[in-house]
Amino acid sequence: MKALLFASLLLTMTATHEASLQVCPASQAPADAPRAALPGPGDLVVVASAQPALPGCSATPLGVDASQVDALYPLPLGERPARTILLYGPADQKRFVPGSHDLPQPDPANAAPRRATMPLRANLLPDAKLRPFGIEERVSIERRDGEVRLQCRAGTRPAGVLLDGPWKLALGAFALGADFSGNGNFALQAADAASSARESSYTVGDLAATKTPRSVALPLPAQLDRANWRQFVLLCPSTAATLDLHALRLEPVAPAKPAPRSTWIWDRGEWMDKGDALLAWAKGENIGELFIVVTLDGPRVRDPQQLRAFVRKASAAGIAVTSVEGDPHMALPNHRAATADRARAFAAYNRASAPEERLRAMQFDVEPYLLPDAVLPPNERDQEYLAMARALREAAGDMPLEFVVPFWWWDKSELLEGLANVADGLAVMDYRTAPDEIVRFALPFLDWAAVHHKRVHIALEAGKVGAERQRRYVRADAGEAGELLLAQAGETPVLVLLRQPAKAAAGTLFRFSSERILDGSATSFYGDKDKLRKLLPELERDLGAWAGFAGIALHGWR
Repeated sequence: MKALLFASLLLTMTATHEASLQVCPASQAPADAPRAALPGPGDLVVVASAQPALPGCSATPLGVDASQVDALYPLPLGERPARTILLYGPADQKRFVPGSHDLPQPDPANAAPRRATMPLRANLLPDAKLRPFGIEERVSIERRDGEVRLQCRAGTRPAGVLLDGPWKLALGAFALGADFSGNGNFALQAADAASSARESSYTVGDLAATKTPRSVALPLPAQLDRANWRQFVLLCPSTAATLDLHALRLEPVAPAKPAPRSTWIWDRGEWMDKGDALLAWAKGENIGELFIVVTLDGPRVRDPQQLRAFVRKASAAGIAVTSVEGDPHMALPNHRAATADRARAFAAYNRASAPEERLRAMQFDVEPYLLPDAVLPPNERDQEYLAMARALREAAGDMPLEFVVPFWWWDKSELLEGLANVADGLAVMDYRTAPDEIVRFALPFLDWAAVHHKRVHIALEAGKVGAERQRRYVRADAGEAGELLLAQAGETPVLVLLRQPAKAAAGTLFRFSSERILDGSATSFYGDKDKLRKLLPELERDLGAWAGFAGIALHGWR
């Protein structure tokens, strides 16, 4: 009997209480269980509870003990994490949120494969796909250490190599840079979808190879449809020849004059009380446009005469002035009328002002993702943002209207298409300090500008940025334990942060990989503005290859 009682006691002590994810009305959910507001309409929350099913709730088993659930992070419907998940939080705390621009990825089963934009100034050969052509079969290819040797025997029929890769061609003004040696005169050509269908291509230029290595930069032909680029072509001469191609690069064609720089001035007193000093500083910093905050009374500028006087002085100094407004609540439906009134105020001011007193544009810096999910559910953000943008377009009339957007909106195709219908331009918060990242994150928006004939500022951060803690999780392989679980609460995907690693659970496990403190140096030039000053001319040269590039916008510069 004692043995039976001991066994019963042991079972009681070691019994687990499996958690389930339960979707409940907020009023029905237990306050002492991990919970989070669900995206979408209604006052619903998801909770992790050991109870099989709470009244009025729907439950999905998690396969882990309830005591191990630390926090819940619901994701928008239809989104799936990539192989890597990043969680961010303050450096001095253990409170995290998913990194929204790193985490959501399209369902790979339903997503079309993406082609990256062809990198600038990088050797394309290591990643290139090479295919010989010619019915005489007189071409041989040898690849070694990122270089290509093309050997052609003599012949009378066209022959050569087709070169493409996992890229799409950017929509700016570019040249093909080539480093080469050998013997013989090779033709370099480019083809788009239409010319490929005709089995033809456009001439780029000649590579006259000799034993002495040479470098050339040959502009891409104007008639090439860059949006439908298919391949480059190396055409053999009719005589026997050898081409050692050491590198092939896409090189931006610099504009005759760089686009003007701009900066935000968030303190009204800078232009209202110290306007002359502000303009003198702007001239000294080579700033060609100021984004300023203007006090309004409903649909009117409070002091139009003071604004006219400042804009007139700025115009005389060759400096444009744009108004800027910014509040994430502007995306909410109950703020829409008041937000539209602000656009009407600037439009009315411009109509009543002389040309030299007019604002160049109005700009709205509205970041709806800063609102709590309970205030604006994640799956409603884009539609409410576009509804706000349409209301602003109607209120602005024919005055230029621009929006400030984060670089990680690059893959929000529906949102960007919607903005193309109402915006005259964008300012992209490309807050990185590594030059290659700045350019890479800018490319999709510059191509957007090219397609839709818009203007795009590329914004860099120079102000102080607080330190962040970053945790990295990677998808666990079979048999590996994980501390982060991707589960389902009804139709909503939910990340479940666990207190201890689990080897088995009802969902996909991700294991902890690393943690680091981000001091802000990857996102801001604060404390190293000299580095930014040196970098600006290089960025302006390369980004200036796009006609829609409106210049670098500096945040926190003054």
